[in-house]
Amino acid sequence: MFCLGLMAGGVLVLFRQKEYGQYLPMRYLRYYLILTYTFGFYALWSRLLLRELYFPILPPASRLPLSRFLTLLSVPFLLAGMLMLILWIAHILKPGRRNLMLSILITSLVAALVGYFGAESTWTVNHIYAAFVLVLMTGVGTSLALGQAKDLNFRPKLTLAGLAFVVGVVHLLLFVQSGSYLPFELLFIFLYFLSHTVFAVYYVYRAKLPDAAPSRAATFATKVPSLELFVENYDITPRELEVIQEIYRGKTNKEIAETLFVTVQTIKDHTHRIYQKTEVKSRTQLISLMRTFRV
Repeated sequence: MFCLGLMAGGVLVLFRQKEYGQYLPMRYLRYYLILTYTFGFYALWSRLLLRELYFPILPPASRLPLSRFLTLLSVPFLLAGMLMLILWIAHILKPGRRNLMLSILITSLVAALVGYFGAESTWTVNHIYAAFVLVLMTGVGTSLALGQAKDLNFRPKLTLAGLAFVVGVVHLLLFVQSGSYLPFELLFIFLYFLSHTVFAVYYVYRAKLPDAAPSRAATFATKVPSLELFVENYDITPRELEVIQEIYRGKTNKEIAETLFVTVQTIKDHTHRIYQKTEVKSRTQLISLMRTFRV
């Protein structure tokens, strides 16, 4: 019941401001939390309940395959949730190669230490899962601590980094767990739900979300449509604007690359980011959108 309450509270908090539904970091954080909850109930709770309620009446030969089957089914939720978390951190951090390299270095060090100690013993599925989350959350926490966040001041950023480390440390319980001790397992599952929920909710309450995100339609309605408004509304960079203008003139990727003295792949990368920002799927839709701004 506590876990259900945490799930309901976390989802309600993340969806309390519907106007931020199109803000990418908020969207990725929602997906991350929902997938994390799904994995928790599907992999952790279901396996525990089945073992305590039904395993005693099952023959020993059928217990292990059933447990492995439940774990296998839950893996896509885990991987998708962690992918959403990576996309979230990538969108809230300002570019910085030095910080990224330090983050990778520290994360690699943690991975090496975990792998070293794991090589000295026989790892179970729980150990592999715990090591994966520990390394990933170490990378997220390090990136937050060393990088510059767009929506967070210095102190909230460090606090959020600390919460990311806490999520990873919680999974160390799986390394010290002895057997299938029920109280210990219940403690881990509760801390699993609590730590992920606190991490996501803290960002929602402490982040300074951009004013343009909830009022894009209102901004367009109150300002005279123009190229400047288009650039402001969709956070278009000067280079992306050059690409957009060439697309508007009907040029192909190859022609644009020759005009801007870059490779065709670079133009494709710019176009992909432009589509994401403007939420269109084709050049025709992009041109139509620009015309609404009287470009």
